[in-house]
Amino acid sequence: MRLPLAHALLAAALVALLGACSSVTRIAYNNAGVALAWTVDDWFDLRDEQRDWLRERFAKLHAWHRASELPDYERLLQEMAALAATRTTAEDARRVYGEMRSLYARMLRRAIPDMADFLLQVKPGQVEHLERRFVADNAEKEKEVLGATPRERREARAKRYLGRIEDWTGRLSEAQRERARARLDAMEDLGEAWLEDRRTRQALTLALLRGARTREAMVAGLERILLDTAAWRQAGYAARLRARDEQVFALVAELDATLTPEQRGRLHRRIAAWAADVAYLMASAG
Repeated sequence: MRLPLAHALLAAALVALLGACSSVTRIAYNNAGVALAWTVDDWFDLRDEQRDWLRERFAKLHAWHRASELPDYERLLQEMAALAATRTTAEDARRVYGEMRSLYARMLRRAIPDMADFLLQVKPGQVEHLERRFVADNAEKEKEVLGATPRERREARAKRYLGRIEDWTGRLSEAQRERARARLDAMEDLGEAWLEDRRTRQALTLALLRGARTREAMVAGLERILLDTAAWRQAGYAARLRARDEQVFALVAELDATLTPEQRGRLHRRIAAWAADVAYLMASAG
């Protein structure tokens, strides 16, 4: 679990890449501050003055993101649309993923000072509220992950991945689904390691909230938790994540090579529409 405020800020900033249609994307992006306040309130049980403070700070972050970051989102989406119209290799998928991670990190670096200022306002009772939310959320996630057999988890993962792929391409043929299933079945089940990673991040978050007394200490702690994950994440888990990513890149490339003209056209139109959404959001600034 990423720190809730960081997760909310990132979700708001990246919503242009996640929308299902033009109207949803534009409305969600332009109203991201409302979603932010609701999400952070859920985790911290905010006071009125904290909600006002968050709205003011996020408005500034949002303005920066629209002016400075959306052009790079549009460029990346245009590149992705061009790849979708021709061929996407595993190297292409790796590069695009790396650029998306760079956007993620850049967003966090910009947001962390504001996040630190907010977290220094959090009261002990709100930290206890956050800890209870962590416990409740973990119980739900553990039930999802540990309450199923390995076979059930594989089936759920395959259903989830195939559903996401078909959102982009339309219905896959049986041969395409079999190719994808073979790739997905070969992926390691990281569920238990993922849960442990969440618990570690949460423990670090709570320790930071209870121990940091200065802005400098809070900023440094947030950078360590959110950006310098190698400083605390188990090396074995990090390596397993990288291996899983490589398997996904290979899956993307293999499926791309089998796309029909109709599937490729749908994929291209979906990505091009997102690029158009981002262009619209840039043009409608203010």
